[in-house]
Amino acid sequence: MTRNNKRKKKLSNFKKFLCIYCGILLIAGVVILIMLHSLLKDYEEGIPSGTMDKVAEQFTPDGIGKLLSDSNVDSGEFETTDTIAEYFKDKLNGNTVSYKKKAGEYSEKTPVYVVYAGDTPIAKVELKSAGKNAHKFNKWTLGTVSFGDYTKGLADVKVTAPTGADVYINGVQVNDTYRTESAVEFAPCLHVSNYVKTPTNDVYDVGQLIAQPVITAKLNGKELTVEYDKKTGYTAYYPSDDELYKSLESRIYTIAEQYGAYIINRGSLSKLSSYMIGTAAEYVSDIPAIWAYLWGKSYTYQFNNESISNFRKYSDSCFSCDVYYDLYVDYQTGNTTYKTSLTYTFVKQNGTWMLADFLIN
Repeated sequence: MTRNNKRKKKLSNFKKFLCIYCGILLIAGVVILIMLHSLLKDYEEGIPSGTMDKVAEQFTPDGIGKLLSDSNVDSGEFETTDTIAEYFKDKLNGNTVSYKKKAGEYSEKTPVYVVYAGDTPIAKVELKSAGKNAHKFNKWTLGTVSFGDYTKGLADVKVTAPTGADVYINGVQVNDTYRTESAVEFAPCLHVSNYVKTPTNDVYDVGQLIAQPVITAKLNGKELTVEYDKKTGYTAYYPSDDELYKSLESRIYTIAEQYGAYIINRGSLSKLSSYMIGTAAEYVSDIPAIWAYLWGKSYTYQFNNESISNFRKYSDSCFSCDVYYDLYVDYQTGNTTYKTSLTYTFVKQNGTWMLADFLIN
């Protein structure tokens, strides 16, 4: 064997060794990469925020219904899951969903987050461990979704309604267990007990609801007007009576104008008093000093913008209404307009409607 052949053989063996060595390194590198990828994957799986990203993606107008259903939200007696879902759909529409760790509750063992729709917190999410992965990191999954802490944005649902009325919240009748006050007297019917049975209200408090409720009420089968006020809650008012109103419209205006004329020294106290009894009669008998400064002056007057509103019938013997007019008084040296707003309460005595009380608004 020549020297060159020996050299070639050595090179050939070296190449084989080098190839084998490179192959081993390549295989080791692949194994290490696989191991690193697995480690990284397991590590990421152990980061709660990764799971929370996927949970947050479920907070959509279309997905909120399933989340509510899966989380067994207590909808109570007057709401359904669909009602609550509509409330959250409104919050989610057009708002970006985000989340933050819940202060005071978040820990590495129990990750707890607050989900936001825009700037409004809407839910609390708690993740739970689903065991350990190959690298002993926690595998996180959805634990619970709680809407309770963030669905009580409304004030307590309080309803004031005429005694004997049927009250409904979202179509469900409110029973007596929710009644907190009974037979509550109210203005403008505080001074009629000498003539008729005093009208009263009952008050119901059903606690806090999630979505804005639909409140309806009926009295003797007649639908009542319901209004909402932030301070007083919902109020169902005694019904109107168009027929009764039409029959008494002229009398109401007459009394209003007699009162206006009297306070500017152009009316008769005896005539005005003939329409009144009780508190109303007592009040007008004490007001001659109001117009005393007009004594001896020359002037004309007229009533403008007269209106009757808020006609409420409490019984066949009692009703109230609001009266408004501008009393324009023209002196030789100038003029004045008295903007007059009154609430009248009438009672029926011996077949005649008498003004029993009135309030100056």
